[in-house]
Amino acid sequence: MSKKIVPLLLLIDGLALASAAIFAHELGIDPTAGWGRSRYAMFVGALILLSCAAYLLSPRAKETRLGVWLIESERIKIFAPLTHLWVIIILIYAWFVTFGNLTTWNHTSQYYARLADAFAKRQLYVDINPGKALLDAPDPYDPERRGVFQDEIWDMSYYKGKLYYYWGPIPALMILPLNFFLNQKITDNYLVFLFSVGILIFNSFILLKLWRRFFTSISALHVFIAITLTGLSLPILWGLSVPYVYEAAIGASQFFMIAGLYFAFGAIENNPPQNKKLFLAGLFWACAVSARAINALPVILLTLFISYWILKDSPRSARILSNLYLPLIVGAMLIAWYNWARFDFPLEFGLRYQITTFNLNEKVNLIFHSDYFFLNLYAYLLQPFALIPKFPFLQPVVFSSALHEHGIAQPGIYYAGRLTGLIVSAPFLILGLIPLRAKKGFAPAHLSAPEAGQPYRRVVALLTCSCLTSFITLLFYFTAQERFLVDTISQITLLAILGYWTMISRVQQSPSARLRISVSLAQALLIFTICASLLLAVSSETDRMQTLNPALFENINTLLGR
Repeated sequence: MSKKIVPLLLLIDGLALASAAIFAHELGIDPTAGWGRSRYAMFVGALILLSCAAYLLSPRAKETRLGVWLIESERIKIFAPLTHLWVIIILIYAWFVTFGNLTTWNHTSQYYARLADAFAKRQLYVDINPGKALLDAPDPYDPERRGVFQDEIWDMSYYKGKLYYYWGPIPALMILPLNFFLNQKITDNYLVFLFSVGILIFNSFILLKLWRRFFTSISALHVFIAITLTGLSLPILWGLSVPYVYEAAIGASQFFMIAGLYFAFGAIENNPPQNKKLFLAGLFWACAVSARAINALPVILLTLFISYWILKDSPRSARILSNLYLPLIVGAMLIAWYNWARFDFPLEFGLRYQITTFNLNEKVNLIFHSDYFFLNLYAYLLQPFALIPKFPFLQPVVFSSALHEHGIAQPGIYYAGRLTGLIVSAPFLILGLIPLRAKKGFAPAHLSAPEAGQPYRRVVALLTCSCLTSFITLLFYFTAQERFLVDTISQITLLAILGYWTMISRVQQSPSARLRISVSLAQALLIFTICASLLLAVSSETDRMQTLNPALFENINTLLGR
C-alpha cells in the first residue's frame, strides 16, 4: 500500500474533526450556538491531527525512526484504514439501532437485564409475577384457555409458577458485572450492537488471516471490500434495526461461533496445533451453545472435523485434543445443570413452555418437522422482495401471507414472517460455491499441490460444515425469520469472498477476457448485495425506523423529489 496512506487518513480525520467543531450546532452535536469546552477540545484535537499529517508528509519524517515506522510499516498501513472502515460500519450500526438519529438508545426490550438481576439475587427465574390469568389457567400454554396476561412476559417460559427464559444465559452473565459497576441496566439493544461489532471484528481478523496465508498476491483493497460486505450483510443490519432479545441471543451465539472459528483456523494452521488456540476455540464454541442451543449440532461436527485432523497428523493427539474438549465438556455440564435446575431435565431448554401464540407444550413434536423443509428452503433462498415507490424502495414480504394468497396450506404450526431470500437479496453469495469445486481450475493456483492446499481445504471444510449444519437445521424449524440467518451468514459470506478472491487471483495469472468479465460481474453483484442489504434493513420486520423517525423518511423522500 502507498506510504502516504497514514498521513492522508490523519489529514482527513483532522479536517472532519475541525468541521465537526465549527459546525457542531448546525450538525446537532451541540445544542448551544456558542463555543464550549468540548468544541474547543475538538478543535485542538483537529489541529494536532493536521500537524501530525503535515509532519509525516514532509521530508523530515524520514529522518526519525518513528516517522519511518508510521510511513513504511505494513501493519500500520493495514491497521490504519481498517480502523477507519470499522468506525464507518459501526456508525452505520448505531444509525440502525437508534432508528436513524444516532442518539436515542431506547425502544427495545430488557429481557437480559432482568435475567442479570435474577442472577445477582442468586436465582434462575426472573422477578416478574406471572399473574392470576396464568396461575389459575387450566392450561397456561393454550392461547384459548388462558386469560389476558401482561405483555412483558410474552415468549417467556412458564414452569411451576415461575418465569424463565429459553434464550441462553451467557449474555446476562456478561452484563452482570457491568450492571453492578455502571449502576445502569444494559438493555437488549446495546447487546445487539456490541455483538454485531464483535462479529465484524472477528470476521475482519479471519479475512486478514486468510489473505495473508492464501491470497497475498491480491491487493489489500479487496480485503477492505470484503470486510465491508461481511459488516453490511442483511441479517446483521436487520437485527440492528429490530434490536430485541431474540436478536441479542442470536447475535451472541454467532459472535462466539465466529470467534471460535478464528481461533480454530489459527490452531490447525500449525502442526502440531497450538494448544492455547484450541482451548479458546472450545471455550467460544461452548459459549455459542450457551447463547443459542440450536448451534450445538454445528459445534459437535466442527469438533469432530478438527479431532479427525489432529488424530491423523499428530502423534500426541490425546493431550492436544484435551485442550479443545475440556471447555466443551465443562460447558455442556453447566448447560445441563442449568436446564435441570429450571425444568427438571438436563436437555430441556424451556422452548416448549413458552407463553406464545401456539401451545408448544402440546405440539412439541411439531417444533422441528420435515414438512417445513421445502417451504423454509424457498423462503430463505428464493423469496423475492417487493418494490415500493418511496424510500427505501425495497421491502421484504411476509412469507406466510404470500403462501395464503397463493392458496398454499401451511403445515403444522408453521409461520414465516417478513424475509427475503439470500439469492435474491445477496446474489454475490453464489460465489461461495467456487471454493467447494474440486477441480484444479476452481482453486487458487498456488494451492493446487496437495501439501500446500491442505490448510486451505480444511478452512473451507470448517466454514462449509458450520454453514450447512446451521442452515439445514433452520429448514426444519417451525418458523422462518430473517434474523435466524445470522446463524449462518458469516460463514456463507466468507466462502463467497474466498470464491471472489480466487477469481481475482486467476485473472492476475491469466487475464483472459472471460475471466475479467466474470470478475466485473462479481463486483456488480457485490455492490448490489450491499445496497439491497441497506435498503431492506431500513424497512425490515416492522417498519420500526419509519414509525419511530418519520421525519427522516420525509426528509429523504423530499430530497429525492418523491
